[in-house]
This record gives sequence, structure tokens and C-alpha cells, in this order.
Amino acid sequence: MKKLFTNQVFVENDFLGSTTCLRWEKMVFDNLSTFAPDMEPKYGQMAAYYGMIEAGLNESYYRFADQHNKFLLKTCPEIKHTIQYLGDYILEKSGLRAGALPVVPRDKKYFLIAGFKIQLTSFNLYNIHIDTEGLLQYPESIFMTNTRAYSCIISIKRTAQHENDSGGDLDIWRERYLAHQMDDFYKKDGVVARSKENRQRVSYETGKLIVFDSFMPHAVLPFKVRKKKDRRITFLVHFNFRRQTERNPFPHLEYWY
Repeated sequence: MKKLFTNQVFVENDFLGSTTCLRWEKMVFDNLSTFAPDMEPKYGQMAAYYGMIEAGLNESYYRFADQHNKFLLKTCPEIKHTIQYLGDYILEKSGLRAGALPVVPRDKKYFLIAGFKIQLTSFNLYNIHIDTEGLLQYPESIFMTNTRAYSCIISIKRTAQHENDSGGDLDIWRERYLAHQMDDFYKKDGVVARSKENRQRVSYETGKLIVFDSFMPHAVLPFKVRKKKDRRITFLVHFNFRRQTERNPFPHLEYWY
């Protein structure tokens, strides 16, 4: 959809109140076994769930996704309203009215609707990437200029290391690269960016919202985890515009984790 924005990042301070952030933080710490399911992830829930898909354990992913959606909606029922707001936020930032497109889940039962990402151990990899993993269901879309995909992050708990070299914060390049264009972004090593010219550093103060085009390269700054208070927690939702799907045969914003 041409009207939906591309190549932009929007930042809202104090998007989520401190009381809600503390309650969500407590909920995560009280349910660590839920937020680190049986794959023993290196850095928390997202790695575990996507690790299942990457390992070919689709049945495990679907089963955990179904269970986890029920857990989220029971323990944090306001998440449903947060997701709807974020979808409308994308529409409004694109110059459209809220409600101009339906905001619907990819699949109510078998795909995660949203999630918390908690880093359980030190994070040492400065991995510059674009967010295409959730588009695996539509593999051709990661190469198409008309694809509209968005990453939405709310900082729930900032790493205790943030005062030293902004550990755990976000570097984001104000450039849009489709999957086949990333060779032009990296140096020959395929790891380091050719240029820092368009790089922006976004700090992760508690309650801050960051929304950006998923095709903008970005990376989390490395940090260490020594004890519980050092851990970093974020809430994430991804959106994708679809003209139609089998489940939703009308133009819509589709969301997933």
C-alpha cells in the first residue's frame, strides 16, 4: 500500500507508564519458565520461539504459540488494546485515519500475537539486520518494494549497563534495504556496515515506544548480565500490510510476534 510509510522511525517517550512497566516486569520475572520455553534460548523468548521454526519444529512452535497467546491475554489483557493502538499509530503516521484498515492477528491460534523479549544472559553480538523472520510465510515479500512491514518495540526494563556505552540501546540506519540489497549495506565481510553516516542511536528508557520500517538495518548494542536487575525486557509486535489472506480476505494490517 503506497500510502503506508517507509524508511522512517518514530520515537515516543513515556508511551507506557512506569506502573504498567513495573507490573509487566514483575509478571515476566515471576514466569521465567514461560518466557524461556524448552529451547533454552541464549537471549530469551524470541530466540526460543523462532528457534523452533528454524529447527524445523513447527509443531512445537504452534503448540507453544497457542498456549502463550492464552497466557498473555489472561495475565495482560490490556495487550490487546496496545496492539490495536500500535496498528492505528502506523496508519496515522502514514497520513491515514485510525481504523482505515482492520488490525488483525495473523492467526488467532497458531501464531504468537505479541511478546516480551527478556535477555537472560549477556548479549555480545552486534548483529546488524532487518526484521524479515516473521515474513517467512510470504517469502517473496522480502524482495518486493511494495512490502510494508513494521517493528514496534516498547522498553519495559532497561539494562543496568546502559550508563556504560549505552549498553542494550538500539542503533538504526535511516535507510531501507530489501533482503537482496543487504550486500550493498555490508562491507565484504557481510557483518560490518559500509557507512555510519545515516546511523541513529535510540536509547531505551523505560516506557519508550519505537516504531520503524522493518527493512531499516538495526542492531542492539552488546551488554552484560550479571544478576537479575541487569536483564533487559522489551515488548514487541510486528505488523505487515496484506491485501488479502485466506483467513482475512480484505486489505488489513496483520500482526504477529
